[in-house]
Amino acid sequence: MKRAFEKTLRARKHGKDAAEVADYWFFETAVRFHREGEGAPYTGLKPAGLDWGPVVPRAERAIKKGDPKAVIDFIDRAVEKELQRRFKHAMAKKGYDVNDVAAAREYVQAELGFVLYSHGLYTNITGAGEHGEEGAGKGKHEH
Repeated sequence: MKRAFEKTLRARKHGKDAAEVADYWFFETAVRFHREGEGAPYTGLKPAGLDWGPVVPRAERAIKKGDPKAVIDFIDRAVEKELQRRFKHAMAKKGYDVNDVAAAREYVQAELGFVLYSHGLYTNITGAGEHGEEGAGKGKHEH
């Protein structure tokens, strides 16, 4: 990083455009090294002030406190709320008239919305199919 910083300082002396490119390159390099240190892929720079939502601050506080309970509880509530919403939507569409094609499509869409969302959650939670992360390649789904 020291060499990158020194190159950036030299490049910045060559005008506004060069300074802008050099600064971007330096921050990109810093983030790339940081992500590599985490064992995570580099996905580019994110805009300043990006809203990480409610989970990241909770997760950071959990690390500082040494207790994940608040994050686990928050995630549990969010998952339950969304699964309940999708399930109720599917159940409301379930009693459709078999002669009503549009209603049948709505039911199938609602059912798949619940089933595929559930599956997606499980795969994200277990890391099944992920590359380079803990839990990767397990391939077996526990029931």
